[in-house]
Amino acid sequence: MKIIHRSLFVVIILLLLVSSSIAQADSLKEMTVVVPAESIARAIKPLLPYTMDFGKNFIGSLYIKSIDNIKIKKGKILFSSLISGKDIKYATKIGKQTINFVVGEVNLPSNWEVSFNYDKSNQKLLIFPSLQDSKDEKDFSQGDALLNSLLTALGDLEYPVDLGNLNPIKSKFYNQLLTTNVAVADIYAADDKLFVELVPAVQIDSLNK
Repeated sequence: MKIIHRSLFVVIILLLLVSSSIAQADSLKEMTVVVPAESIARAIKPLLPYTMDFGKNFIGSLYIKSIDNIKIKKGKILFSSLISGKDIKYATKIGKQTINFVVGEVNLPSNWEVSFNYDKSNQKLLIFPSLQDSKDEKDFSQGDALLNSLLTALGDLEYPVDLGNLNPIKSKFYNQLLTTNVAVADIYAADDKLFVELVPAVQIDSLNK
């Protein structure tokens, strides 16, 4: 699914790890980062508007303008979004000829329920997005109706995000280079909080070699 980019997810996770002020270190070997819904909202906001890629059939730019009302329940994250675009065309082939359908503007508010499960053995986060009831479809523009149909079709499917090869975090301290590799042990949610269990491994190298 092209609208869910692994790079975007990883950037959000790293922002949360760096900015979270309530990380709880149980030991030097393991730690659990506890991220409230408000922290996720703050981490996402600088990334918006975010360009969506629906493939070559769409001509024009579609953007996620806002993500609001984030709520976290057991195994689920709920939120609302606004997707906008101008001068949108949809290209399709009829026989050997490509036909462009002008759909105009898109200004689609949507509600989402995203269920997830972390596959520990393969270090993959399995995401199941589901589009909930939006505004009355009678009020949809042509572009809104097309996008809503597409998002509905893309929902309720499994989208894996590989977290087994996150880039290491590097920092300098005096004449030493500290390289921290982080493995995600588990991800779960409850009580409007997201819990990320991490196993860090630190390597220290001298810069004077």
